[in-house]
Amino acid sequence: MTLLNATVKYGIGICAAAFAAVSHGADIPGIGDPDVQACIDKTSASRSITQHITLSSYDDSGLIEESVADIYLQRSTEEKSRAVIRLSGPPSRKGLAVLMVERDELEPTMYLYVPDLRRTRKVTGKQLASSMMGTDFSYEEFSHFQRSAAESETKRIEDQTLDGATTYVLETKPGSADSPYTRILTFVDQQRCVPLKTQFLGADDAVTKELIATPDSIREVGEFHVPHQVIMFDRVKNTRTELAIADLVLDADINESTFSPKRLGMAP
Repeated sequence: MTLLNATVKYGIGICAAAFAAVSHGADIPGIGDPDVQACIDKTSASRSITQHITLSSYDDSGLIEESVADIYLQRSTEEKSRAVIRLSGPPSRKGLAVLMVERDELEPTMYLYVPDLRRTRKVTGKQLASSMMGTDFSYEEFSHFQRSAAESETKRIEDQTLDGATTYVLETKPGSADSPYTRILTFVDQQRCVPLKTQFLGADDAVTKELIATPDSIREVGEFHVPHQVIMFDRVKNTRTELAIADLVLDADINESTFSPKRLGMAP
């Protein structure tokens, strides 16, 4: 198995990290609008998060595949994110781990540990550009939610009401000419500061993908509201991937060695 094939096959973890951040609301794109900035400040107080997740992919025939993983996410004082995702199931993928370290550059630095190879390798974002392990998540969405797309332009546009909730609507135009999207719309609940929906629009301005927080899953965790289930819909392929979150801990005490590339193959 080559590193590239392993990355595409097992890359599900790195996407999961993105949506762990989304579920907490900490990575709403930063802009100069004071009202939106107040939401960002409110939800970015937590410096670390641990979560246990289940990721289930579906098509018209039903469930395709299910994976479980643990996520460790930490932000430094410079607001740089580091995330580790370690799969514990299915058995054929147990021990797979991915490390993301956000940089000032457009793309974060990533490391992949594959148990079959018993080694950690550095990988590039371009290797994760395709569908990850058959799910509806790609590196493009991950980059958006991790705020690592430094060249992107985000602004507030006209507010909208979504399922009875008044939302800030943020429009992001990807900076990369290679992006399949012309713009990305994020709908943020003004009262709870929770991203309720994100739409990814293609060249014809049609919605190709939608990430939606399940309303009934939004619960209070400390001072925050957190969706415990988010669903990515691929409107072109008519597929979806559901991410369910359990055992969420804010401001968790995470050992620094967890984010070491040399220890990526070792359980924390």
